[in-house]
Amino acid sequence: MSEMRQRSSLLRSVVVVLFLTMMAVVAEISNQREIIFPEAGALCVGLWLMPKAVWNVRIRQVPLLLTAAALIGLGINLLLPVCFEVRFAVAFCAVALMLRIVRCNMFPVVSAAMLPVLIGTTSWVYPVSVLVISLLLAVGRVWLPQTDRTEYHPYNWLHWLKLAAALCLFLAIEYVLTTLNSKLSTLNYTMVPPLVVTMIEFANRKSGFRERPWTILGLIVAAAVVGTFSEWGLHRIIGLPMAVGTLISAIVMLLLFHSFKPFAPALAIAMVPMILPDTALLWFPLLATVGGAYFIGAGMVIPSRP
Repeated sequence: MSEMRQRSSLLRSVVVVLFLTMMAVVAEISNQREIIFPEAGALCVGLWLMPKAVWNVRIRQVPLLLTAAALIGLGINLLLPVCFEVRFAVAFCAVALMLRIVRCNMFPVVSAAMLPVLIGTTSWVYPVSVLVISLLLAVGRVWLPQTDRTEYHPYNWLHWLKLAAALCLFLAIEYVLTTLNSKLSTLNYTMVPPLVVTMIEFANRKSGFRERPWTILGLIVAAAVVGTFSEWGLHRIIGLPMAVGTLISAIVMLLLFHSFKPFAPALAIAMVPMILPDTALLWFPLLATVGGAYFIGAGMVIPSRP
């Protein structure tokens, strides 16, 4: 039985690495960075890598929720002519409302709405790529079955309001600092969506992550360092294909997961450097450390009450 589990784990890991690498290949060949969906890393962990279901979600809901969230984020960029901080908060609240209504805890959906706001995309390539990626994830989930999770109790409205308040506090601090000094504009990337998802995960009273916050922060920092080295060092400096860096990042993170237990947002964070501008790329490990510390801390002090 142990040997069978090892073979299954190896197969799942190989599929995850190949999938993320192919995403990078398609993005590079088409010269469309909007195809890169970092949260695909977290979704691969939750839907494919783990033998036990992580989220309470039906397979057919996966592409529907992710695509709807992507359209929300794009729509906010196209229709809401306000500052980044307001649009970012609105994206969070809109998806929180959607998740509460459908009673689902697949929290990476939040990233699908917040990412286009963060990178400022107005291209329809983004929601189309999210749709294709989510369909492939749903199909793969059928071929990589998981055992069902226990009954899920959705967060109540007050809990989501507390999470929104914690995010808005951080946004307010970022707004003041960037207004005082325009050189601090890269502080936006202390709020990359996988870090916001980290806060939501830590705010679950029953989450095992709450028992090892320092280990999770270490994984976040490691992911940022690995992703930055792969994108900046291997791709932008040496000139290797972006897919090579993605391949190496995915393998390294899965090896870390084997040693320290998986944390889905960490693999997403390792994919983030592929979409960062040059001005933020080398600062990303520091930015992820600051953001990770804040959002883990915020999640720890906002325990859920279903």
